[in-house]
Amino acid sequence: MLNRSDNLPWLALATLLLISGLVYLLAPVLTPFLAGVLLAYILDPLADRLEKRGLNRTFATFVVLIAAGLLAVGLVLMVVPMFIKQAQLLIDRLPDYLGWIQAEVLPALTGLFGISADIDMDSVRNWIAEHAQSAGSAAQQFLPRLGSGASALLAAAINLLLIPVVTFYLLRDWDGLIRKLDELIPRPWHDQVTRIARDIDRVLSEFLRGQLSVMAAMSVFYSVGLTLAGLDFALPIGIITGVLGFIPFVGATLGLLLGVLEATLQFQSVAGVLPVLGVFIIGQALEGMVVTPWLVGDRIGLHPVAVIFALAAFGQVFGFFGVLLALPMAAALLVAIRHLREAYVNSPVYAGRYNSDFSPPATAMPPLLETSIKSLPLISKGKVRDIYAVDDKRLLMVTTDRLSAFDVVMPTPIPGKGAVLTEITKFWFGKLAGILPNQLTGDAPESVVAENERDQVTGRSLVVKRLKPLPVEAIVRGYLVGSGWKEYQEKGSVCGIPLPAGLQQAGRLPQPLFTPSTKAELGQHDENIDFARCEAILGKQLAAKVRDASLALYTKAAEYALTRGIIIADTKFEFGLDENGTLHLIDEVLTPDSSRFWPADQYVVGKNPPSFDKQFVRDWLESTGWNKQAPGPVLPDEVVMKTAEKYREALTRLAG
Repeated sequence: MLNRSDNLPWLALATLLLISGLVYLLAPVLTPFLAGVLLAYILDPLADRLEKRGLNRTFATFVVLIAAGLLAVGLVLMVVPMFIKQAQLLIDRLPDYLGWIQAEVLPALTGLFGISADIDMDSVRNWIAEHAQSAGSAAQQFLPRLGSGASALLAAAINLLLIPVVTFYLLRDWDGLIRKLDELIPRPWHDQVTRIARDIDRVLSEFLRGQLSVMAAMSVFYSVGLTLAGLDFALPIGIITGVLGFIPFVGATLGLLLGVLEATLQFQSVAGVLPVLGVFIIGQALEGMVVTPWLVGDRIGLHPVAVIFALAAFGQVFGFFGVLLALPMAAALLVAIRHLREAYVNSPVYAGRYNSDFSPPATAMPPLLETSIKSLPLISKGKVRDIYAVDDKRLLMVTTDRLSAFDVVMPTPIPGKGAVLTEITKFWFGKLAGILPNQLTGDAPESVVAENERDQVTGRSLVVKRLKPLPVEAIVRGYLVGSGWKEYQEKGSVCGIPLPAGLQQAGRLPQPLFTPSTKAELGQHDENIDFARCEAILGKQLAAKVRDASLALYTKAAEYALTRGIIIADTKFEFGLDENGTLHLIDEVLTPDSSRFWPADQYVVGKNPPSFDKQFVRDWLESTGWNKQAPGPVLPDEVVMKTAEKYREALTRLAG
């Protein structure tokens, strides 16, 4: 029988289908309301800031809308005349361009391809001149046709006028509306629905801010670059290219075609076209490798084909405003689908447990507390991992479902924990490969053990290079928490490194700190050491390499994780050397066991946020009065279940 939490994804799917049907039926009248919701969502932080400064919410809303309206009108008044001026310039120059085509291009085509084009350019010039001169009377010719489209124009005008009205009321009452929606959520589902809503909010806000910044930055770049290249129509082409950049390939392709066409007509030589081509080549490289990763990163995660489909679908249903709404709405929908997928994969329906008479297949992965691989020699047994020798160049690293807390291994396994940690480590090995080589071999773990032992290694093991591990753990701290916070309160330092006064608990450090420690034996506690001691153990050159590599790895990982809603407060790396003395990243990497993961949407400076790891276990152990000495107590089912869910959530957020 399905429980209430198992029904959530199906209820969400049914709700989504119902809303989609209503949206389709009400599409003609929904446009101003959807636009109002989007504008209210974007402008709400500004209204909140004014409200915190003592302004009444209604007055703050009025100020924000007036400022936004003046900005929009100012942009229109500035940009539209420029486009009109450039268009008039193009019309004035068309006869000259046509003369060049007749004198140079058509004879060249005839000579190269044998194409004979007989075009009466004089007639074309006369037609252009006649229509250019009569452009002023175009309105008079158009007015008689307005009757047939009067209703459509009236509807468009009403929609346009409705948008600021709807936006005003939504923005004024935004916080109250959110609270009312929150009250309607069934309490058993409240935490999960709230988490999904926060993820959507995070993705939308980051995407909108980032994408608008990219569009502005690239519009400026292309406009300035094309101006320096001497192009007469640099401004409109630059703006078009930058603004349409939110559609993959469309902005750059259209801008390139317009730029090359204009350069060809204007300069009438290859030498004049090359600088324009250079601007677009540099612009695409800059946008793809610097601007977009920096300002947007992986915040939306939509495939280019999905982006194009979203634009077409929303444009079909909602018209012009549908194109504007497409990407943010698609990003929100993507988050919802990710959570639905996670709920489905973790549900009894997916696992086949919906039938009480169903027996799980033999290939199901039971919790693994201890390994018993006889075909390979066991050379090391850690708190979580068992290491076996495959040969003189390879090791088998098996991640069990054991859990340690306060340096004591608990007698109760966490189902699926080993598989989650293995997948996270593999993900980071791939993500960080450009910084430092790692120990992966790519060999299948099932290929190095006996057939009857494969169930112990499938999904939870890695075959790795046999390297010489360094006797130092490389710890990087990005936030002031844990033992570092305790030391800072007492001495104003972390691991002997002085810090500025006035820092708060869980606050971000001015810069990440490298604070190494010694490796303790099983059951013992690691010992923090200063960098001088690290140099004495490893040697100055190797210690510097470890420090620099650790900081680079942490910085890249922390920046990426933040785009997925995770703050990496601190982490521990381990390194090894091959026969040539090359430094490698080894063991587990940036897992909830080796790192402190915080949900970004619950992060508040001044208190310790909840973690994506064994926090439930630690809290329960603290409540029992256990003396933190082996053996540890048996964990209750609820604590085990919640801990397993947190580990799975960390993997889902990081790797999708």
